Amino acid sequence: MKRVLHPLVLVLGLASVALPGAASASGVKSPWQLHLLEACQSERFVEKTKTQAAAGDVEAMAALGYLYSEACGVPWDAEEAVRLWLAAARAGQADAMASLGYVYGEGIGVEEDPAEAIRWTRAAAEKGNVRGIFNLGVSYDVGLGVAQDKTEAIRWYQAAVAQGDTDAMHNLAILYLRGEGVEKNEQEAVRLWRRAADLGDPASMAQLGAMAYWGKGGEKDVKAALRWWRAAADKGEASAMFFVGLLYETGEGVAMDDAEALKWIRKAADREDPNAMVNMGLRFIGGRGVNRDPRQARRWWLAAADKGSGDAMYYLGMLYSDGDDGVPEDQGAAVKWLRQAAQSGNAEAARVLRQSGIGVVAPADVM
Repeated sequence: MKRVLHPLVLVLGLASVALPGAASASGVKSPWQLHLLEACQSERFVEKTKTQAAAGDVEAMAALGYLYSEACGVPWDAEEAVRLWLAAARAGQADAMASLGYVYGEGIGVEEDPAEAIRWTRAAAEKGNVRGIFNLGVSYDVGLGVAQDKTEAIRWYQAAVAQGDTDAMHNLAILYLRGEGVEKNEQEAVRLWRRAADLGDPASMAQLGAMAYWGKGGEKDVKAALRWWRAAADKGEASAMFFVGLLYETGEGVAMDDAEALKWIRKAADREDPNAMVNMGLRFIGGRGVNRDPRQARRWWLAAADKGSGDAMYYLGMLYSDGDDGVPEDQGAAVKWLRQAAQSGNAEAARVLRQSGIGVVAPADVM
């Protein structure tokens, strides 16, 4: 089962708290996982875990399975991880159950099986395992292997929140912000994000910045927004790095400083934040803070488009439409990218296509 977080969405030139579909956040680790990732640096720990697992110790089996899944102290072996987790889970080990829920949902080391994913995730949750509880909430939230049920998602998120899970605080806050499965309550969303931020969650810090910027759940406060985004950026949150750069670029809440803006935006782009990559493309096409280079602009926009950015697709379409230094005109590519941009919701791309008489949908796509 995927660990899923609702993302902070950043719109070029604006801070936005529009939060569409869920996104995979499988890099988020539980305390159990974090402990093992640290412990596996010790060869002695790994050998001891192997010995204990071979002797039938279920806790060691679950731990060793995780080490194989992460190639930490042992070679990567997804099938061996599944074998160990199955043995441990059948003996009632909850972390192994939660791990099986994930791998059955993703098809890692085993054939993908949504029913098995839910079965093991629910089993872990019913034993009080916070990873299982959170992931079951996600399943109901976005309809992974079960019928979508926001009320049931809230019930499981609240159970995970009671155990101090910051991922659950973050997702539950989104539901309060949107009013999905519960009455809309921006103040409660802010309270949950602040609780998660106080526990060190950078995604929640970034969202608090957006709430402060827009005056959601309280008064608009750009300086507070900058403080939250800087705190999240210092913890490696790429979206917050982009926001910090954007404020320096526009001079809102801080003295305008394009060199400082470029530093933060490039950091975010290097961490594959799509809005920052779009911004870098614009800088290279306009020569703002960098030497003008349309080929570099294309590189950044292609990377952002690969992340689903409609803005990047639009800019690629316009770049190919006219051509530029080192980027030859290509009307076929222009139409392709403009159509993809329009179909992703970019209104300007749709306008360009309509005005040109080309149409948003290719004739071959019309049934």
